[in-house]
Amino acid sequence: MPKYQVYFDTVNGETKYNVDIDDGETLDMVLEEILFDLRERGNILKGEGEPEVVWNGRSLDFAQGLTEQGVRPSDVLRVSTVATNG
Repeated sequence: MPKYQVYFDTVNGETKYNVDIDDGETLDMVLEEILFDLRERGNILKGEGEPEVVWNGRSLDFAQGLTEQGVRPSDVLRVSTVATNG
């Protein structure tokens, strides 16, 4: 299973974990579990709003696989929250 370096913008500062995401999985399928594991380790994303995953300066599509978007194993992903209007 491919591993990705994921940096989370947490209330305690930037936190890095290596995360396994299978080629057939999308962020829609795995992000909730990844964030649950993050909270279980005592880390909470900073801010309020929806999570955003950024790679190479662009926001990733949660419905497409990472490899379909050009992301390769060992690439760095950054997870933060985006404030929603309303």
